[in-house]
Amino acid sequence: MATITSTGLGSGLDIQNIVTSLVDAERKPTEARIQRQQDQIQAQLSALGQLKSDLGEMDAALGKLKSPIFWQRHQTSSSNEAVVTATAGAVAREGQYQVTVNQTAQAHAVASGTFSSVDEVVGGGTLTIRFGTWSYDADGNPTTFAAAAGGAAQSLTIDTSNNTLSGIREAINDAGVGVRASIVNDGSGFRLVLTSERTGAGNALEVSVSDSDGNDTDAAGLSRLAFNASAHNMTQTLAGRDAELEVDGIAVTSPTNLVTGVIDGVTLNLKSAAPGSTVTVGVSLDDEAITEAMQGFVDAYNQFRAHATEATAFDKEQNVAAPLLGDSTVRSVNTQLRRLIGQVVPGLEDAGIRSLADVGLSTNKDTGQLSLDTAKFKAMLHDHPREMQALFATRGDTSDAQIRYFGATPKTRAGTYAVEVTALATQGHFDGASVLPADFAATPLVIDADNDEFTVEVDGVRSGPIQLTQGSYASGDDLAREIQNRINDDAALKAAARHVEVSYDSANARFVLTSSTYGSSSQVSFAAVDNNTAGTLGFSVAAGTAGTDAAGKINGVAAEGKGQFLIGAEGDASEGLQVKVLGGALGERGSVTLIRGVADRLDDLLKRLTGSGGSLADKMDGLNSRLDKLNQEKHKLDDRMQRLEAMYLKKFNAMDALVAQFKSTGDFLTQQLKALEPKSDN
Repeated sequence: MATITSTGLGSGLDIQNIVTSLVDAERKPTEARIQRQQDQIQAQLSALGQLKSDLGEMDAALGKLKSPIFWQRHQTSSSNEAVVTATAGAVAREGQYQVTVNQTAQAHAVASGTFSSVDEVVGGGTLTIRFGTWSYDADGNPTTFAAAAGGAAQSLTIDTSNNTLSGIREAINDAGVGVRASIVNDGSGFRLVLTSERTGAGNALEVSVSDSDGNDTDAAGLSRLAFNASAHNMTQTLAGRDAELEVDGIAVTSPTNLVTGVIDGVTLNLKSAAPGSTVTVGVSLDDEAITEAMQGFVDAYNQFRAHATEATAFDKEQNVAAPLLGDSTVRSVNTQLRRLIGQVVPGLEDAGIRSLADVGLSTNKDTGQLSLDTAKFKAMLHDHPREMQALFATRGDTSDAQIRYFGATPKTRAGTYAVEVTALATQGHFDGASVLPADFAATPLVIDADNDEFTVEVDGVRSGPIQLTQGSYASGDDLAREIQNRINDDAALKAAARHVEVSYDSANARFVLTSSTYGSSSQVSFAAVDNNTAGTLGFSVAAGTAGTDAAGKINGVAAEGKGQFLIGAEGDASEGLQVKVLGGALGERGSVTLIRGVADRLDDLLKRLTGSGGSLADKMDGLNSRLDKLNQEKHKLDDRMQRLEAMYLKKFNAMDALVAQFKSTGDFLTQQLKALEPKSDN
């Protein structure tokens, strides 16, 4: 406010109070109008914020309903969970299965003789561990060992840094070779126990020793830890064995107690053996969870409807309008939601289930609220599972078994699209040079320090140094498995999910390395690094042959090829539609039909409404812009009132000064007149 003040000394008037009253009289009508508009806009923003929050909750409630997998959710039961339990996936089928667990799977374990302390020196040399299957004699003693196909020997060096009982335990555990080492005090001394980390008869241990004392089989030095066909210096404490069970009377064996592949989509978890006892395992659709998710959406929708009705109402008794009465944005949102919820899903016009009304959802004509007939809904879940999935989620069906629907984007329109394949995707590969022995059996290939190391790149990811197990290989297939296992076990490649398949091409006496991926980014090559010593294997530093992408058309328009995938072209109705071409002939390959269910389409609508550029966001942005303008108008009013107050004060102060001057003149004249009066003798 202005700082000019006046005491009204000349006129005797309260000038400050007069000016303040005049300014307030000028300010109040405009200020009241601005405040009224601000309050109205704030009420509208608050109501819109509530509706936007409600729509967000509705969208969250659609999260499960729009997932095709959710509609195939199953639950399991067991008549004896102490013996066997189960879990079921999306492809499981409803039913009951009779399971008898005769034997559970067990991991192989061996134990050393006793040592006086954990710090006693055992010996030095090399421990080599392999996994495979032991054969047993009539008394149960292991006799011969058959190494597992594709399994590679793991060697550990034992020297002065780790040659104690505890040091060997730590060396084995740190090496991560698939063996758990522990030390047990049995009362007479300390024993090293080695246990395979995997159960099953085919995952038993063989421990070979290269003892620094020159004798690999005696009961002295490191050879005390030998457990192989030549020396059983360790004692078998647990035999590796497979689980044995019967499912609906059919005998089944499994290397683990998690049994998969016996019942479609079901994993049996064997807890304990109970020969002769039958356990009933039930698999059923989890209709309770699906119905609960559906009710969650209904509740979220009804909450929005209730708040929308409240925000657009008119109270006749109080003659008061709600903040969004007559708002076109809210009316448009309501209309779009009602239309989408009530319409027939495109693509299901001729199906047994076409709309939400067919599955127990109804609308109150007076309130617009939804209600769910849960009994009817559950019945439809069991009677029409695929139609229910299509009604809510996105579903893609192909007419060719080797063309798989893989996904779509919000831009992909529902419909049926022709698929044409003009080229199949290929994998990148590296063909080694023909420098290997033509007959491995006659001339075994020796892997030693001169040819046991190389570095490879798979799909652009470089491995660390690959170290082959040294030894004499009399089979190209055996060496191919060793190369494959060592490459696929590399930490850098595993972290990037890169894998290769290595085969031996006997006709050309060479190894062929093939990437597991397809497409133009698929390639295997050997890097130019100092550690590449595997030239004798035909692995010269060079780039292999890159793979190629699939090619073809979707809906008659050239599709984007990416690996084995064809993706609908931008701007076409099929934009973003993805199909995977597994194989087959070139040419016309039938069609893919995309059905976008209610939940999926609602999700797209809600994201458009509430997202940036959506109608609700635009409406709120417009209101906030009006608030900013009103705030600016309020600041301008303050500035104008300050100027007005200053003007009034200036004028009133001038008047006061003039009055004071007139008063002074009057006082002077009065004195002069008194001086002219005749003096009385009296």
